[in-house]
Amino acid sequence: MVYTLDEIKSDIEELTSNEFYSKHILRSDNWYFEKVIGRDKEDSIRLTDDFKTIVSQSLQISFHNISIVGSSKIGCSLAPKTGQKDKLFRLFDEEKSDIDIAIVSDKLFQNYWSLFRKSYSPINKAHYSKISRGIYRGYINEKNLELIDGCRKEWNALSSESKKILRRDLYIQPDITYRLYRSWEDFEEYHIQSLNEIRKEKNNATII
Repeated sequence: MVYTLDEIKSDIEELTSNEFYSKHILRSDNWYFEKVIGRDKEDSIRLTDDFKTIVSQSLQISFHNISIVGSSKIGCSLAPKTGQKDKLFRLFDEEKSDIDIAIVSDKLFQNYWSLFRKSYSPINKAHYSKISRGIYRGYINEKNLELIDGCRKEWNALSSESKKILRRDLYIQPDITYRLYRSWEDFEEYHIQSLNEIRKEKNNATII
């Protein structure tokens, strides 16, 4: 089942970060398929499997190493504050929000990390500072791949087919964005750390 925003906010306060991660991020429930496309819970899970099959075949990775995440998964964003942009609990917007897909693949992660190193130049210096922070935590954002000439062409050739098929066969309208994770441990750590930051922000706000 999918949950309301009030239920998610309540779970942020009442559950541990690990409990919230298991309940809302790992499960196969999908807010976008139920609330936007209009499928019931059982059909939504089948659609999630179809989604993952298309990505698996296109990117040539295991079906089990793909996870839909973000606001399309639960209906709102769980991104902590970043500068002046507070995305916490921002509702999914079909015209503005993306379908975020996590790809857990050490092979792909190491391949693009190698391409980043080979493509380094002073021109990209500003980008590499942000890229290196993500790599240190075990992930690479698709948007960063598209910033670097030495990575963009190879990545677009790999990912474009899956996006085309998802739009054609499953009628996915929002933009689709990928994030590569080195391992499931890195995937879990990223989400647990983000949830801990959210809980800390909310506790500080309550104290104030």
